[in-house]
Amino acid sequence: MSKSLNNIFYKEEKLYNKILLLSRNKIIYTDLTVKDTFQNRINLIFLHFSFIIVEFKSNNNDNFYKAFHQKLFDFIFKNIEINMREIGYGDVSVNKNMKFLVKVFYNILKNCEKYANGTDKYKFEFLSNHLDLNVSKLSKNNDSIVKYFDKFHAFCLDLTPDSVLKGNLNFTYKWVFKMAVPKRKTSKSRRDKRRSHHQIKSPNIIEDKKSGEFRLSHHVDLKTGLYNGRQVFEPKK
Repeated sequence: MSKSLNNIFYKEEKLYNKILLLSRNKIIYTDLTVKDTFQNRINLIFLHFSFIIVEFKSNNNDNFYKAFHQKLFDFIFKNIEINMREIGYGDVSVNKNMKFLVKVFYNILKNCEKYANGTDKYKFEFLSNHLDLNVSKLSKNNDSIVKYFDKFHAFCLDLTPDSVLKGNLNFTYKWVFKMAVPKRKTSKSRRDKRRSHHQIKSPNIIEDKKSGEFRLSHHVDLKTGLYNGRQVFEPKK
């Protein structure tokens, strides 16, 4: 397969769209405590892109892949600039913000290189420094964002150069809900009290004094049609 950026390897748009889709995953904003803001979306793009670059930087010294990543870098920042102008940023503000975002990206990239060897505390501090998290939910899901990027980092380890070039980033994060566990074992006494009304009651069947037939208490005798001495209906002969 010919490694020519002028032929089939203009795949940066497809790969960018995949990264963009990952950064807009609803679960990140609903369950992982990340606030849905413009800056957070940009930083999520940077984080996903950086983990991919770090993996290929460590395993591939090929100039072709370096050139591809540079093209993808340029494509990402070009789209960010377009989005900022669409929102209403002026020329001066765009230029200022783009310089700031370049610094943010390289800071994220530098920390992603140390991510694998970092402690959970380091990982959380790194991510919380670049993502505006919902403080009210941190007590419940303090490590959820760390688990997400741990899984994405592991996913990147298995990526092949061709799959990246073709934009095949089929990463899925399944949220695992923890089952509630009781503090202590339920005693036999408490168990039996709870089950006290579970017994099957036998129907109240009585023998009719006049006909000698068995019937349910307070029910009409189907054979005679009598109920409490009154003729309710004529029995069939």
